[in-house]
Amino acid sequence: MQRLVLAVVFGCSFLLLVSCSSDTRGTPSLLVSDSARMDSVARGRQDSVNRAQPGYVVDSILPPAEELRRFRAAFDGDSVTAFSGGSDSRAELVKRFVRALAENDTSALRAMAVHAREFSDVYYPASPYSRPPYRQPISFAWRMIQDPSTVGLGKLLKRLGGMPMHFVAERCDPKVLHEGAITRYSGCLVDVVDATGAQATKRYYGSVVEFKGKFKFLSYTNDF
Repeated sequence: MQRLVLAVVFGCSFLLLVSCSSDTRGTPSLLVSDSARMDSVARGRQDSVNRAQPGYVVDSILPPAEELRRFRAAFDGDSVTAFSGGSDSRAELVKRFVRALAENDTSALRAMAVHAREFSDVYYPASPYSRPPYRQPISFAWRMIQDPSTVGLGKLLKRLGGMPMHFVAERCDPKVLHEGAITRYSGCLVDVVDATGAQATKRYYGSVVEFKGKFKFLSYTNDF
């Protein structure tokens, strides 16, 4: 009888041990399954975000001529063959920029930058973005330049808009880039003096582009 009781107790203990062991092993599998499901949901959500970006997938399978036509149709205005609101020299453009920033003149600052139709009709067709190996749909190429430029202009106005400053000098990378009829200057720095007489050298904008003797900013991407 005593042996029978011991056997029953031992058997129950064994079954309990097996049951606990099985639960312990099953828990990680459940967590892995949940993690995989969450990753799948996250990937699907991110894919939806990516597909919503201008120039993603839908535009990329269109012929270049159709991409260009749709981009132009999205912006008001006639076709352009020259830059409007530009300056006759790079130095004059930068002087205007410093003056407009000191006066907090947002309209003047925006007028000095390449706008969408100038980008599509003048800059993009001869740029590296229009052909392999760097080809990008025009809407995507525009956003890659315009989005950080908009952010950069906002930072400039917030930090320096309305603050007295005077132009001293400007310079860009000696290596000039020729993109069709466009000449592009990058790595540009500006020396200014503030109201206290202190001089500072900063990158206030991105590239400067010249077309038919007129200079404009391609982007207001900066170090602020």
